[in-house]
Amino acid sequence: MENRKKITNIDSVNDLFDFLKENAESKKSKLYRGVKSSNYKLIPSVGRCKNANGMAFTQEGERKMLQLFRQKSYPFIDNVCNDLELLALAQHHGLPTRLLDWTWNPIVAVFFAVKDEWNKHEVVTDSLLYVWDKDISGDLDPIFEPFDIKEITLFLPKHLTKRIIAQSGLFTVHPDPNTEVELKNLEVIKISADCRKKLKKAVEHLGIHQSTMFPDLEGVAQYVKWLRTNNH
Repeated sequence: MENRKKITNIDSVNDLFDFLKENAESKKSKLYRGVKSSNYKLIPSVGRCKNANGMAFTQEGERKMLQLFRQKSYPFIDNVCNDLELLALAQHHGLPTRLLDWTWNPIVAVFFAVKDEWNKHEVVTDSLLYVWDKDISGDLDPIFEPFDIKEITLFLPKHLTKRIIAQSGLFTVHPDPNTEVELKNLEVIKISADCRKKLKKAVEHLGIHQSTMFPDLEGVAQYVKWLRTNNH
């Protein structure tokens, strides 16, 4: 590989393609996560919200929420899921869980970092890409009890939904979802707030957009809306 500056910030479309080339040529196994704001910490979603009483979720509260999801989602689930698979399904439909989303695909991570527009109540910041140099050989447990683990564990789900397939998704499952994650060999790359819209257009040319990442009617509608309006 030719000598060139390592990408630590993405400030332009050229920087994006340099980043993608750098990672395409890497022989290391890496996982990626893109987030909208540099203020977002590596904390699972259940640790970022409060329960109905305004308190942090306990494990008992998590279990009850998952059980309620199981009861009410039963008519929409084709296969009976264990707790781990149900958590993955719930995560992809917006339920707060002790899972964090990752992807094998760096372009997918870029898309999730830049896809959403800032609303008037938000403070505009740079976005972030997390690049985790993680040796995963023999490290993907097929099934385990998510509420009994003692350390962060990788979970590669079955193809439960089209979204998981489209997003090349996998998860980390966290024993303490209320605590910010610290991972070895984790690189953090900033994406300039000024180039987010251009990057969203660039990854669309690579086939990564709302319709392909969310392969359902909602995704199609959001993609058409983006194509035909002046939205971000």
